[in-house]
Parts: sequence; C-alpha cells; structure tokens
Amino acid sequence: MLSEKWKKLLQEADFAFQPIVNIYTGKLYAVEALIRNYEEAGFTTIDCIFDSAFSEKVLYSLDILLREKAIHKFSLLPFAKSIKLFYNLDNRITMMPDFKPGYTCSLLNDYAMDTSNVCFELSEKHQLGAFAGVDKLVLNLYKQQGFKMAIDDFGVGFSGLQMLFNADPNFIKIDRFFISDIHMSKKKKLFVSSIVQIAQAMGIFTIAEGVENEEEYVECKRLGCNMVQGFFVQKPTRNVFEILPAYEVLKDITQKDKRNANRINNIEKYLQKIPPVAVDASIDVVYELLRENKHTNFVPVITKDESPLGIIRDADIKSYIYSTYGKALLYNMTQGSLQKIVSHCARADINDPIDKILKIYAFDDDNDGILITRNEQYIGYLSSKVLLDIINEKNIVDAKDQNPLTGLSGNRIINEFVSTSIESNEKVMMAYFDFDNFKPFNDYYGFRKGDRAITLFADILKSSVGFDDCLVGHVGGDDFFIGWEVKEGDTFEKFYAIIKEIMERFANDIKSFYCENGINSGFIVAKNRKGELQEFPLMTVSAAVICSGFGHKYTIDDNALNEIFGVLKKGAKNSPNHITCIDLGVIKPRALHF
Repeated sequence: MLSEKWKKLLQEADFAFQPIVNIYTGKLYAVEALIRNYEEAGFTTIDCIFDSAFSEKVLYSLDILLREKAIHKFSLLPFAKSIKLFYNLDNRITMMPDFKPGYTCSLLNDYAMDTSNVCFELSEKHQLGAFAGVDKLVLNLYKQQGFKMAIDDFGVGFSGLQMLFNADPNFIKIDRFFISDIHMSKKKKLFVSSIVQIAQAMGIFTIAEGVENEEEYVECKRLGCNMVQGFFVQKPTRNVFEILPAYEVLKDITQKDKRNANRINNIEKYLQKIPPVAVDASIDVVYELLRENKHTNFVPVITKDESPLGIIRDADIKSYIYSTYGKALLYNMTQGSLQKIVSHCARADINDPIDKILKIYAFDDDNDGILITRNEQYIGYLSSKVLLDIINEKNIVDAKDQNPLTGLSGNRIINEFVSTSIESNEKVMMAYFDFDNFKPFNDYYGFRKGDRAITLFADILKSSVGFDDCLVGHVGGDDFFIGWEVKEGDTFEKFYAIIKEIMERFANDIKSFYCENGINSGFIVAKNRKGELQEFPLMTVSAAVICSGFGHKYTIDDNALNEIFGVLKKGAKNSPNHITCIDLGVIKPRALHF
C-alpha cells in the first residue's frame, strides 16, 4: 500500500513528451516520456523520487502506476499506434519484493496497443553487478514479449560497455555531454564516432540526445547517428497535440546539405526486394519463401513494427531438416517466435552515404550483404556484388570528372569540397594556384610545351602533398587547387612551407622549358593581349589562399566566395611573394599575407 506522499505524487505529476526523429527525414519515430510537476509533491529532483521509492521498497509499485499514466497520455496522440513511447525504466525494480513482469502487456491491450510501441530506457546510473542472474532474464523476457530496449545516457557511466554487452539493446542514446558543442571538439567527435561504429557493428540504432542547434545536428548526422532528440527539434511539451508527425526543418537542412553528394542517389534501383517474414510467423512460411525465391539463400526477419531483426539462412535450418528429429525440434523451437534461429545482419538507412554503408558492411564478417531501412523499417537488401557495382559506378563518375591531361580531380569534386567545408565550418585551408605569364609562353613555344608545363606543375603538386585529408585538383588550363582538412596541431607555417616549396620548385624546374636566350635574359618577347610585342619574365605561379573555420562563425554563398578568390588571385600576382590569404572566420574579412 502506497503512503500519502506517493499518492500525492501520482496525483500531481504529469508527463511531457519530447520527439525522437529520423536524422535524415525529420519523421517522428518516438516520444520520450519525462516526468513533470513533481515539485508540487515535495520532491526536488527526479532522482530523489526513485531513490526514495527504492529505499522504501515501493519502487516497482510506484513505477507501474507512473507507467500507466504515461501510456494513457501517450494513447491520446493521434498517431500513437504508429510511433513508440520511450519510457525510463529504473533497473532497480527487479530487486523489489513485489516485482512481477507482464503487467505492461495487459495494460497495452486495454489501449489496443502492441508491445512494439514501447521502448524501455535503461540507465547506467545504478550499477547492479552487470545485469547478473534475474536481471538479465527479465531483460530477455521484455525483449521476447516484443518491447524495445535502449541504453540511456550512454558514455557517462562506468559500466556502459558492460551494460551494452549484456543488455543487447535496440538503441543507444548518446549522452548530451558528448553532443554539446560537438562541432567544435575533435575529442567529442572521436568519442561519438567510436560509439556509432560499435553500434553499427552490433546492428544498434544511435540517438543523439540534447541537440540544441543546427551545428550540433549537422555534425551528428555527419558522424552517422540514426536519430536525434533535443531542443533543436522541439522542447518537451505536456500538450500532446503540439507533437508533429514530421519536423520539416531537418528535412530542409538535409536537402540543402551538400554532403549528400556522397549519397547513392539511385539506390532504389539496386535494392533486392527480398520478402521478409514476421518474427512471430510459422517456420512453414520461411520454407515457402525460400522455395519461392530460388536465387536467395536467406529470409529477412522483421518485428511487428517492420524493423529488421536479422535473417534466417537456409544453411542454418538445413541441419535440422535433414536430421531424424531435427524438423520436429525446429518446430518446437520456433513456436510463437522465430527469434531463436535468427542470425544478425548489418543494416543501414537508405539515406546513408556510400562510405558509411560500406563501413557498416565491413564490420559484418558473417554475411554477404546488408539490410536497408527507411525510417527504421525494412525495405530491401544490398548484396556484396551490388555494393561492388555501386562502388564501380561511383569510381566511373569520379574518373569522368578527372582532368584528362593531369588525371587530377575536376571542378565537381573541387566545388563539393569547398561547399562542404564552408557549410560545416570545419577548419580547412584552400589554395588556388594560377600561372604567371602562361599565355605568352604558350604562344611563343606552342601548346604542346604549354601542356608539358601544366603536367609538370601537376607532378609537383602530387609529390609535394599527401592525399590523406587533402584534395589536389585541376580547375582547368593553368588553374589548380589544393584543399586541406586542418588537423589538431597543424599551423599556418606548415601550409605556408608546402605552398612556398611548390612555387619555388615550379619556378626552378620550368626554366628548362625555355630556350637558352630566354634563360640568360630572364624573359621572352611575345605579343600581349593588345597584339603588341612585350618582354615577359619567366613563368612563376601565384597562390590565393582561404582559411576557414578558424575564427567566428560566418555565412557566405558560393558566388561571394568566387568573388573573394578572384580578388585574392589579382592581389597575389601583385604581391612580392605572390601569395595572398584571407581568413573567413574574422568578423570583417581582410586580406592577409603570410
């Protein structure tokens, strides 16, 4: 029997809902239930509520009543049956003397809902011996009943990886600590990237918690998070009618985000639409699907909400079928659920860039392909052969964009690098090189020697820079480009030294292209643009350099950037050392010289 203080809490407390949405489309996937108005019952924090209930051994009784209140309010959402309710489950309830699983199933039946509509969030706050004994059995029971499981606040506790190993969750919610200002911290990017990679290898969806601005959202999407939650999407609200089925702001950002250039735009044509089987189907359905699809050796298995659970391989069931009692054993094992014979298979979202899809596939050594989802629902399969075809197609597109004379990347790839760098506010250095006095040289010695001068400079570029985190491009004619992603510890002096070495090597090596008179005099006589004879010095090269992401945030479009480069190139040709630089991060950009 609950005391008066707990009855008052149940009377006063309310739940606010906060959306959890697909990071690409902005479509609502779930809402998290957050307790509100508990102060009216005399509690200062949420932790205080559950710690007190635990000490009084009423934690399970209280949680059940709060759970019922949350589910009732959730049911008022017009689209409640098509989304999920994330509910924070204090894992200490299993230590209560009155603990008894099964109540939530009957409660959901009262609201004509399914267990797949509920996801229990487990926290690292209370460490209970790594989910030993009954705790792990209870978690497995919840999962067998169709409930989803999530690890909350992942990364801030001491037992996170141990909990991940034992709980085998469907979701990992990456703690706000790692998300706050992630776009400004290389260390946080490294941690989140590592968490995402572990989750991908285990077939677990990742949710970025506490995203408060566009910069954090874009970085989380870049690092591969599947879903997002936070003030940037919507603050928690007690009014269920303020929850939207989709949040267009994320969809709009994705559409304008030029990082999607690395996405497989026509991925639909590659998908193998292998029919799935529901996890609660009969094994006979699996047999029939394998018979009907003679060119596949497996069947995808989906949960009640159509998210992929894994695959059943024909090889896995043959050992049962061809043994004396194996078929009967298989029928007994799969009564009510196929889960015991389901094998893990990697999965990716249809909006994921090709690089991410390939990384996910690379982590999965046991399978010959990858399951593809849209809004977390299964839509098809990509085999390893198809993945190779996609890579080849991408390589062909990139090859077509290469300059035929130098073999360097062309304008499309250069423009993607520039646009992506500017929009993401990453620290980058970009240098445009332009020959000095190339036209008179070309007119005097002919275009064949002019082409040789261009290939000479391309060779100098290739040998002077590494290609890791660096793009070397040929804009066209005598214009070239280098773009660096600035790493921690990199300095302006480092890039200046590289640029200076390139310029000096070209100025020295190009002399061998001139005749003896030209070398001795230091010039050639050729017609200028007016058709008049004029003395032109031996060729050199000028460099216009833009630094971005070093100072304050800025907004600039491609046209303005091209204008800046144009001004810088003119300035470089008139500069004593033929280099000009501008930092886009300053409040009022100004030309700087190294």
